[in-house]
Amino acid sequence: MAAAGNIYRHEYGNVAARRVWFTVSNSLPALDAVVTAERAALDRPEG
Repeated sequence: MAAAGNIYRHEYGNVAARRVWFTVSNSLPALDAVVTAERAALDRPEG
């Protein structure tokens, strides 16, 4: 994911819109699931 971010930030003139959409539609759901799980873990009371 970080490597893709570097490409999107620094070589955006060479990035095809289809590639960006593919990355967003295929990678963000998995990232969202991980973030949601981590946030839920932080919200649980310790003990």
